[in-house]
Amino acid sequence: MIEALLAAFPSAQISIIPNRLPPHRSAVANSEHRLAMMSLGLAAYPQVQISRIELDREGLSYSVRTLEDFRATYGANESIILCVGADAAARLDSWHQAQQIPQLAHICVLDREGETAIAPDIAGLMSEAASSETLTGHSHGFICRLKTPVVPVSSTDVRAMIRKGITPLPVPEPIQHYIQSHALYQDPE
Repeated sequence: MIEALLAAFPSAQISIIPNRLPPHRSAVANSEHRLAMMSLGLAAYPQVQISRIELDREGLSYSVRTLEDFRATYGANESIILCVGADAAARLDSWHQAQQIPQLAHICVLDREGETAIAPDIAGLMSEAASSETLTGHSHGFICRLKTPVVPVSSTDVRAMIRKGITPLPVPEPIQHYIQSHALYQDPE
């Protein structure tokens, strides 16, 4: 997915934002472990930064708060794009203050094979962009869909493999080593 984003937005600053306390689900590994694994996984992409904005904020991690902070930092005219997986895009209506997102950013949906939905209440507030280039010329308010490679395994699958003791894992070797050395994901979810 990172490579698809880099190809679609070659001049953009791409920030990966791990959340501290996700409001829609419980985090299986703590935020510092997730941050360490992200750092290992993104080592090959020096143009991608990991932002601690949500990790360093108290309370639940709400995307609208992060987008407000980005808007305050980068100003009213800068193009800000919230990239979400198709599964998350389908549930955007349930997010905290979701109706504010279209006034703060564009949404880029990372489509997976067979998944392209976006929550109808949010989609109705935004215009469909013909291409990713449309987003760079405006500050907010457009939806873009980006086809991503088919990844035949999910994080849920990887955690199940760990609990069953299956190796090697379908993750980069440094991440597998980190998971094993910290005994992560051993308990049933």
